[in-house]
Amino acid sequence: MMFTPREDIDVAKSAICEEPTDLFSADAREVITRACSTYLGPRKLTPIELLYNPRHQADLMNSGTSAMQAVQKTASWQVRGMSVPVSERIRRLWDIVDQAKLDMVARVEELDPQPITPESAVSLLLPAAGEDNADFAFRIMCGLSAGLADKKTWKDKIDSVLQIGAAAAEGPALNCIDMLLSELLRAADALADVVGDFATAGDGVDTLLPLVTGAAKPTDAPPKASLAVPFYKLLTRAPMPGTRTALAGHVVRLVAGSDKMTNKSLSDEIGFVVELRERLMLDGALIGGEATQEALERRLARSLSDQTIDMLMQGTRSVGERVMRAVSLHRKVFGETARGYLEQYVVELMGQPQIETKLVPEGLSVRQQIKALGALHRALATSGITGRARDRMARQVEQTQTGLLNSTRLLEKLNDGSGSAAERLMRVLDLCREGAFTDGENADRARAAAQQLMKRPDFLDSYLDGASQKGERASRLRDLQRKLAEARIV
Repeated sequence: MMFTPREDIDVAKSAICEEPTDLFSADAREVITRACSTYLGPRKLTPIELLYNPRHQADLMNSGTSAMQAVQKTASWQVRGMSVPVSERIRRLWDIVDQAKLDMVARVEELDPQPITPESAVSLLLPAAGEDNADFAFRIMCGLSAGLADKKTWKDKIDSVLQIGAAAAEGPALNCIDMLLSELLRAADALADVVGDFATAGDGVDTLLPLVTGAAKPTDAPPKASLAVPFYKLLTRAPMPGTRTALAGHVVRLVAGSDKMTNKSLSDEIGFVVELRERLMLDGALIGGEATQEALERRLARSLSDQTIDMLMQGTRSVGERVMRAVSLHRKVFGETARGYLEQYVVELMGQPQIETKLVPEGLSVRQQIKALGALHRALATSGITGRARDRMARQVEQTQTGLLNSTRLLEKLNDGSGSAAERLMRVLDLCREGAFTDGENADRARAAAQQLMKRPDFLDSYLDGASQKGERASRLRDLQRKLAEARIV
C-alpha cells in the first residue's frame, strides 16, 4: 500500500481502455473520478456506483453534455504526445462506453442483484450456491451500489457501508467494501464526516497516519465524530488496503497544502516538519514519494527567511550562540533552499567585523569563554556546511581561543597559581575532558600544561592526600588514569 500522486495525463495514459471490462480497473475508475468530477461531486457519487448501476449511467447520459465532456477530456489526456487524432480516440471511447452499458444491463437482468443494506447484509454477503468468484464480486458491487442509490450525502453512504462492513467476513465481500469505501473517502468533506475537522494540517496528519500504518486502535477514534468508532473498528479488523491508500492520499494533500502544520512557534513548526519526514516513511519509502519530499522542502523554505530567522534566534546572547543554533538546525532540515539559507546566514554572521569580540556572551568567566569557544568550534567543524567555508569559520574560532589563552595566560596561571597541584590539574583536566579546547595547538597547550602539573614533586602527595588505605589510594589512581585517558593526555 503506497499512495503516489499523479497528474491527470499520467493516470489517463495508464488506463488506455480497449475493452468494456477495462473501465472497471482501478486506474480507469480514477480517470472517471477526474474526468467526471463536476458531475459526480455535487451528486455525491463514486465511479463504482456509476459503473455498477444502470440507473446512474442513464442519468449521466441524460444530463446534457457531462458525458461528452468527460469522454473528450479523457481522450485528450490519452493522446497527448501521440500521433493519434483525438477524434479517433473519442470515437473509440464512445464505442467502449456504449458496449459497457449494454453489457451491464444484460448482466443485471440475468443475475438480478439485490440491494445490499445494513439490514440485508448478513444474508446477501454470502456466496450463493454455485456462484463463482467473478459473479459473486459483480453481485456484491451491484448490490452495494443499489443499496446506496437513495443516499444523498457522503455521511449517509459511509454510515451504511460501515454497517455493512461490520457484517462482512474477510475475503471477497470485504474486498468489495474496501474498494467502495476508498472511493467514498476521496473527497475532503467525506473524510471530515468520518473523523471530524482538523484544527491544523498537523492535527490531520497525526490523526490519519496511524490509520494508514495500522497503528490506530478504536480507542483512538475522535470522540466527536459519530462514524469514527465503527471506521476505526473496521480498519483494526481488516487490511483494507484501498481505504488506507485513500487516507494516505489525504495525508499527502495536507502536507502539500499551504496551511500551517501547527499553531505553535516557528521553531515548533519547523521541528514538526523535520520530524514528519521520518514519520512518513513506510516500508522504506516516503508516502507520496517525490511530491511529499518537495512539499516538505517548500514548507521549510517558507519557514526560513530574512523575516523569520530572528524569531528563531530569540534567547541567544551572542553571535556564537546564534551560529550554534543555526548549525544545529542545518543538520536537521532538508532541501537545498532551507539548508542553503542557513549556511548563508552562518557565513554572514561569522563575516562580521571584529567577530572575535562577539562570539561569546558578555559577563562570562575566562573558563566559561574557553568552553563556549570550544563548543562553537566543534559545532562548526562537524557541521554539514560547505567544506571551505566550514574550515575557515572553524579557524576563526580557534584563533579567537588562542588569543584568549594568550591574553589571560590561563594555562600558565594554572601551572604557577595557588592551591595544590592536584586541584589545578583537575581544573585543566575537566576542561580537556569536556572538549573545551579546540583541536590542534590549543588542545596541545592544555595537555602540556597538565603534564607539567603532574611532574611537580608535590603532585602525587597532594592528589592522594587523605587516602590512608591502600585500596582507596589504588582507586584514586585508577580514577586519575581514566580521566587522563578521557582528556587524551596519556
